[in-house]
Amino acid sequence: MDDDRLIGLLDIHMARYPVMEIADVYKLLHQGTFGPGHLVSNKKTAREWLEHDFGVAGQPGDEALVEHVHPAGAIVRLHLRPYISVGGEVKKLLDAMVRSAEQVTGDVAQMAAWWDVFARRCQPDGPLAGQFPLRELTLFGRVRARELWPAMHHSPAYNEVYHPSYRVLTEREAESLCASLRVPYEPV
Repeated sequence: MDDDRLIGLLDIHMARYPVMEIADVYKLLHQGTFGPGHLVSNKKTAREWLEHDFGVAGQPGDEALVEHVHPAGAIVRLHLRPYISVGGEVKKLLDAMVRSAEQVTGDVAQMAAWWDVFARRCQPDGPLAGQFPLRELTLFGRVRARELWPAMHHSPAYNEVYHPSYRVLTEREAESLCASLRVPYEPV
């Protein structure tokens, strides 16, 4: 995949979420690479977390129902607040998560390559120079690579400002959910 699409995705998310920290960029790249697999390794637990998140989601704000987390749009975030507001159901979303997890295997080499694109943009001569502490970014990437790119949470700052509440799906599953709800599939 061409780096320009990845760079475009990064630029869109950094403009949309200016409080993003290194961990949040990592999470975006991880979701685009590995999809929702880590969340549905146990369907019962995934359902319990989803039911909990439905209960505490709150009222929808200005977030889109669906947003891309993959440079080619193959993987998306489906935001719970707008999903609930249009009549979305736990069972349908859980089933879509399970199917999505079965369809996305992820690739550590792809994650490493995408991380490298981001890290290069943060170098002193790159367009993101000075936006992230370079030493911290380098160490963060090395540690995660040694750990084979595990899933992780958003940064406390991101959580405080944006209150993220979403699930990661394949584009096909998100389109299908939107069709079942009779709402337009319009990812941002």
